[in-house]
Amino acid sequence: MGKVRGLRARVHQAAVRPRTEPAPPVPEAAPASAPAGGAGDWGFLHTSIFAGTQIDPSALVQKLELDVRSVASLRREIEAIKLAEQKRKEERKRRAMVVVGDLHPLRDALPELEELEAYCPPPPRGRVSSEPQPAQFSQMSAAQRQRLLEEERTRFRELLASPAYRASPLLAIGQQLALQMQLEGADQL
Repeated sequence: MGKVRGLRARVHQAAVRPRTEPAPPVPEAAPASAPAGGAGDWGFLHTSIFAGTQIDPSALVQKLELDVRSVASLRREIEAIKLAEQKRKEERKRRAMVVVGDLHPLRDALPELEELEAYCPPPPRGRVSSEPQPAQFSQMSAAQRQRLLEEERTRFRELLASPAYRASPLLAIGQQLALQMQLEGADQL
């Protein structure tokens, strides 16, 4: 094991010390026979290589910036951007190629349900028909059934919008039904 110790003593350099402190004496290793391969060049080194170097202590201080994003988050963001671009390309390619039975263009062209619900056509002007309405729903024609359903829908919307319904829903519905039954009873007589 003496060889390793001798090598360490020959290769080791003393630490750089400020000029105010005297450097401890460095024991010189006995120069051995210079082995081939450039290992003999270590003998030419002097211990005061960095003696004249002035290093500012603030240059040695490193600050960790917490707001700097990590590599993993940057990779995720790049992957998300690539994926979004790939989806856009696929969408453009799909729109360019017409496929038989593809309902996406039809779905895109139709209005949304919210738009249809928001649009409320004006109620039809009251036309008085000369023929009497049948009492039973099954005996009505399609136009009569449609008209009756439209009237009921209008009444129901008015009921939902009334402040009486907001105060007491059950009482308001009961009053509406009683009023409707009175009107139907008067029409039948």
